[in-house]
Amino acid sequence: MGNFETFDIDNEIMNHLKTDDDIKEWLSLSLEDYMNDGDLNSFVSALEYVVRKKENISSISKKTGISRSNLYAIFNGTVTPQFNTILKLLKELGYKFKIA
Repeated sequence: MGNFETFDIDNEIMNHLKTDDDIKEWLSLSLEDYMNDGDLNSFVSALEYVVRKKENISSISKKTGISRSNLYAIFNGTVTPQFNTILKLLKELGYKFKIA
């Protein structure tokens, strides 16, 4: 086989989330996708990237009062987050949920 470089999707996404505007657009598009296809796990995955870019799991856990184990379960797809959990995360990250 030839010389293929390893493609790290996580690293690529994190590198593209450079500014707050990039992050807002990423979350908005992810939420729009969820509204169209109902794939909550995809939106939660996008939210996890934002948490990891702006904070870390431990600090967001302390700030929101959501246990680390629950956050990990949400982000790995074993627990479906409640709406108020999503709102807490968005608020702590500095974003508002708004109907347009």
